[in-house]
This record gives sequence, C-alpha cells and structure tokens, in this order.
Amino acid sequence: MKLEAVLFDLDGTLVDSEDLYFESDRKFVEKLGGVYDEAFRAECVGMGTRPFCELIKKKYALTQTLDELQSLKDSLYLETAKGRLKAFPEMRKLVQAFALERMPMAVASGSSPAVIKQALEVTGLASYFTHLYSSEQVDRPKPAPDLFLHAAARLEAHPSAVLVFEDSMHGVAAAKAAGMSVVAVPFVMTESGQDHFRRADLLFPRGMLEFSAEAVLDWIDNRYCQCDDCTFFELGRCQD
Repeated sequence: MKLEAVLFDLDGTLVDSEDLYFESDRKFVEKLGGVYDEAFRAECVGMGTRPFCELIKKKYALTQTLDELQSLKDSLYLETAKGRLKAFPEMRKLVQAFALERMPMAVASGSSPAVIKQALEVTGLASYFTHLYSSEQVDRPKPAPDLFLHAAARLEAHPSAVLVFEDSMHGVAAAKAAGMSVVAVPFVMTESGQDHFRRADLLFPRGMLEFSAEAVLDWIDNRYCQCDDCTFFELGRCQD
C-alpha cells in the first residue's frame, strides 16, 4: 500500500494555538454571560468554530445569529493570537520532509477559512499548503468524516491511502469514520476520549512532548513501503 496524501488538522496539531483559543474562548463565553472552565474546554477541543458557536448559542439561549457569534469568536481569537502563534517545530520538520518528497498535503480544520489562512501565513507554513479546507465547506463537522473525505477527493487520493494528523478525539473519530489512517498527538486526553485515541494507527500519548518527525517518518516507511532497502525519505512511495 502506498501513501497518496496527507491531511493535517490545524489547531493543536500544526500550530500551538489551543492555549490561545482557551484564552480567547473564555473571553468569548464570559462576554456572552457564561462560564468557560478547563472541564468544558477539554470536551470542546477539536469541535470546530461553527459547532462551538452553536453549542454556546443553545447553552445560553442567545439571541445573536450564528454568523454574529462566529465573527465575534474569530475576532477575539485573532486579537489574542497576534504575535504569539507559532508552529510546532517537529511538525514544521515533518511538513518540510513531505514537501521535499512532493507528497500531496492539505489542511483540514474546523476553524473558519480566514483563520486558517492567517494562521498559516503568520507561522510561515502557507507556502507548503495550497489546499485549505474548513468544516464550513461541508455539511457535517468532525467527528463526521465529511471534511476529510472532501479534502481527499480534492487531492484525488483514495481514503484508505490517506494519512491524517490530529490532536483531538473528534478528529481521530472523523479520520477513522472516513476509512483513513491517523496519527494522534493529543493536546488533552480525557477519560471519555481515551477510547477514540486508542483507535489511532500511531498514538503519541504525551502529545507534543514526545512527538518527533523522524519517528513518524520511520513509522511511515515500515507501514507503507515494502522494500528492505528503502529509507524513510521514500515516504511509502517506492516504485519497486
């Protein structure tokens, strides 16, 4: 089996944004009269912008439209993240390795298109990704498989030959529902999320504390390439 394409979640996977989101989402929820604590946050990691706004609107019986709530949420995040958002170093190395081998790649995120684009630009990752997809472009957000299937179709890759990188239980569930392999790098692994993360094909239980690009590339070589003399730089695309 050959690896045909790679999909990356954005927040908490490619870029170190989850703490920034916690800060801005707390401002967002408190501004609307609610309370946003660690327990609530853990359940919402990977949910996506639109579903989160839907949840808050229903939870606090808000009169604002979803578009108004999303605009406020995005603006608070961009304000909070300004000058502070960075790519994870090992993820940057991994993206660069894939780019060197001309592996088709896409970002598939629950964030809005504007936030995805700006995050990649400010972290210096924009040049590596021409395919950017948001949950707003499909009918159902993660944990439904729609976003990943949409991205794979645009890359002309069969789902079974696609590898997904995710930090949330919702994302892992979505990848498996799409029939794809998934590398899980949990930002937080709650008790309720453990079963989802254990379904990952490669799991780094301690998240970015133990994640390395070389470990992933070695695993890819072992999983996708059948030749004895191939190195991980072949990325599963051996022609023998």
